[in-house]
Amino acid sequence: MDTIFVKQVKEGSPAFEAGLCTGDRIIKVNGESVIGKTYSQVITLIQNSDCMLELSVMPKDEDILQLVSFVFLKMGTKLSSR
Repeated sequence: MDTIFVKQVKEGSPAFEAGLCTGDRIIKVNGESVIGKTYSQVITLIQNSDCMLELSVMPKDEDILQLVSFVFLKMGTKLSSR
């Protein structure tokens, strides 16, 4: 799955103040979908932003992909990739 998650948000940073959280899934950067893009391509989009960066994210606590994984892991079921 080509998915980019926020690894860490520095407390007091603009991202923190805007409500970005560790574990949020990035959906778009400045209105451009990140689906099918590599990690490097997404980082380039972020770094090439002018004075303003707009991230569209799926909050971790609303992300069905993460909720399902958490339920399986909590139940002790090992997930396998096929």
